[in-house]
Order: sequence, then structure tokens, then C-alpha cells
Amino acid sequence: MSVKSGIRFHLRQNDGDMTTGGVARHLIVFAAPLLFGNLLQQMYNAVDTIVVGHNIGKEALAAVGSTGPVIMLLIAFFQGMASGASVLISRYFGAGDSDRLEDAVHTAMLLAVIIGAALSVIGVTFTPTLLRWMKTPDDMIEGARLYLRIYFAGLIGLTVYNMGSGVLQAVGNARFPLFFLIISAGINTAGDLLLIVVFKMGVEGAAYATIFAQAISAVLVCAVLMKSKRGYRLVPKRLRLGKMLTRNITALGLPGAIQGSIVSVSNIMVQKYLNGLGTVAVAGNSAANKLDAFLPLPVQVMALAVTTFVAQNIGAGRVDRARRGVRVSMVIGVGVTAALSAFALIFHDQFLGIFAPPDKDVLAAGWQFMRVYAPFSFVLAWTQVMPGALRGAGDVKVSMFASIGCFVILRQVYLAVMTKTRYTIFTVALGYPATWSLCAAIIMIHYLRTDWSKFAREKQPAAK
Repeated sequence: MSVKSGIRFHLRQNDGDMTTGGVARHLIVFAAPLLFGNLLQQMYNAVDTIVVGHNIGKEALAAVGSTGPVIMLLIAFFQGMASGASVLISRYFGAGDSDRLEDAVHTAMLLAVIIGAALSVIGVTFTPTLLRWMKTPDDMIEGARLYLRIYFAGLIGLTVYNMGSGVLQAVGNARFPLFFLIISAGINTAGDLLLIVVFKMGVEGAAYATIFAQAISAVLVCAVLMKSKRGYRLVPKRLRLGKMLTRNITALGLPGAIQGSIVSVSNIMVQKYLNGLGTVAVAGNSAANKLDAFLPLPVQVMALAVTTFVAQNIGAGRVDRARRGVRVSMVIGVGVTAALSAFALIFHDQFLGIFAPPDKDVLAAGWQFMRVYAPFSFVLAWTQVMPGALRGAGDVKVSMFASIGCFVILRQVYLAVMTKTRYTIFTVALGYPATWSLCAAIIMIHYLRTDWSKFAREKQPAAK
């Protein structure tokens, strides 16, 4: 018996199989460690913000905060690409196809290394140009340049970790990525305290702590994949770019990468308008954004969970069950996010005080942003969970174009017009919930009108 054929039995016995059993139970069990994992991943930059804001000052806080949209662009782009690999791996897992599963894993991991290296070189080279284009104020630009260049230099750790985690999540294992994030988040926190508080390295120390912690998480996820006895085992000497698999991963992942990147590109463009409001407004928005980055986490993890759930059930030919998973995911995502938003609004002073220095002007600016963002966080369920479900079915184009149209074109038109007549924190912040709502309506209409039967198992893409 060959190695590939010998593992087929084990694939169907894996407890990550979502094609049978309770829908809500599978989604919650899968999403819970993802939620904690994403909380920890958000803590990377949040810890940098807290330590920098309270130990260096508002200029350093603004410098680190101003790099946030760029960092989110990198994360969003690669998570989108990783989702393409995850969809294929989930389908092959759901169908019990061990041969294609093995080939997809090795192609995906090699892509992670190549893309990470390429983005690292591009980022280090063009950081000064990017910051000038963003109109970064003079009192922030040096700190932002240091932080961003170091972050770019260590980017391979981020790309390899996210792809490896995507592989494990695709087969229903979200526990190991959580454990690794717990470890790396602890390393990042300790590194921040050591390099910033003890060795006085400023924003440079925050960046070094972050990339070192990300590198550790990448090593850990690769170690688990290499030691696995199942079909997704990583064997370094088998790494290769399968021509059709690379094409399929790109076809499924690139629209999601573009969609996520478009949102981040739009945020970078919005950062220009924020920078025009001054250092206090940028620092306040940095504090508010750290809080608002946590509010959408329930819908983000449900989007990841439903992508895997839909892909596995489509692979198994269970379209009705896939649709049922979408409904359950939406109810959970909307309910939890709405509750968290209400809690955050009630205790806004306490939350903003965690991230911002004790400066009343910065806190006031943060509240002005937060009171516009937070009440509409639940709308993101339609812009996150729905596209996640559609991605799992292999339907990605409409979500991508809706994001481009609403988050880039309309948002920039809105800002260009409004800042000519009333250039305030409120008018800049309002551009977010307004475009979220329109995008949500478009995606929901498309979802309701789509026939998923065409994505059934017999339409699976070839592996070679």
C-alpha cells in the first residue's frame, strides 16, 4: 500500500470532518479557538500601542498607529491568498481525496515562502515612498519608517504562519494555531517590555519584538505539520509548485486577497485624511482603532469557520447543509458583535484609556471616532461572513467587486467631497459605516440569488 493511499482511511476518521453532526456545534467548536487566536494576533500591534503610548508618548503612538493600515494590508492580502489554498484543502479533505490534499499542502506552503520574500523586499524598498504618499507628519515619519521597515524585513514569519494555520484550519484543527499564538503573544509582550521599557529602544524595539514573535509562531506551525501522520503532513523535500494547483489557489485566493487588500488600501488612503487632522487626531484614532479591531472579531472568525464548513460540505455534495451553516454563522456573528459593541460604548473611557496615554485631547478624539464606528460593527457580518461563505463555495468575484466599489471608489469620493465642505473627525469617520452598509446590501442580494448546486463535488478542480 502506498503512503498516499494508506492515509485515506485516516482522513475520514478525523474529528475535523464537518460534513456530519450538529451544524452549530461544529461552527462554535471550530470558531472558539479561532476567536482566541485572533484576539492574540490583534494583541501583537495592540501591545505595541499600549507600551509605546504609555512609555514614549503620543508622537510615538501616532507613528506606530499610522502604520496600522499598511500592516493590515499585508495581513489581508496574504490571508486572502491563504483562503484560496484553504478552500481547496477543505474540499479535498471533505471528499477524502488524500492525493490532491498532499499536493495542495506542499504547493501552498512554498507559495507562502515565495510571496513573503517578495513582499518583504518590495516593502523595505518602498517604505519611505509610501509614508510620503500618506502625508505622514514630520513628527511621526521617522518612527513610522523604522517600525514599518523592520516589520517588512520579518514578513516571512507572518506569511508562513498564516498559511500553515490555514492548512490546519482547513481540516478542522484550529487548536494548534491557538496554542502557537498564545506562546508568540507572550514572547511579543515580554519583548516589548524588555526592548522598550528596559533597553529604551523606542518604536524600533516594538517592531523587533513583533517580528521575532511571528517567526516563532511560524516555526511551531511548520513543526506540527511536519510531524503529522495524516494527509496534510509537510515534507520539505516535496515542496513544489504544482502548475494547476498554483493556478487554482490563485484563482480562488486572489479575489479574496484583492478584496481584503482593497479595504486596507482604502484605509491607507483614509489615513491621508486622518494625518491632515493632526497628531492628536491620529493618536486618538489609533486608540479607537485598537478597540474597534476587537469588535469585529466574532464575525471574522465566523467567516473563517463558515469558509471551511461550506467548502467541506460542497466537497461532499451537501449543499443544503452548507446553506444551513451560513445562517447559523450569521446569527452568532451578529448577536455577539452587537453585544460587544454595546458593552464597549458603555465603558468607552476605560477601554480607550488602555491604549491611549493620559492625554485628555487624545482621549476625546478617540471617543469621537469610536462613537461612529462601534454602533455599526454588527453590519460587518454581511461584509465578512457572507463573503466567507461564498469563498467556500468558490464564488468570489461579486464580493470582490462590491468591496472595490464601496470601500475604495465610493469611500474616496465621499471623503473628497465632505472634506472640502466640513473637514472634521466625524465626517471622516462616517465614511466607514456608510460604505459598510452599502456593501453589505449588495453581497446579501447576491447570496440570496446564487444557486450553489453548480459548485457540487463533481465540479472539483483538477490537482495537477
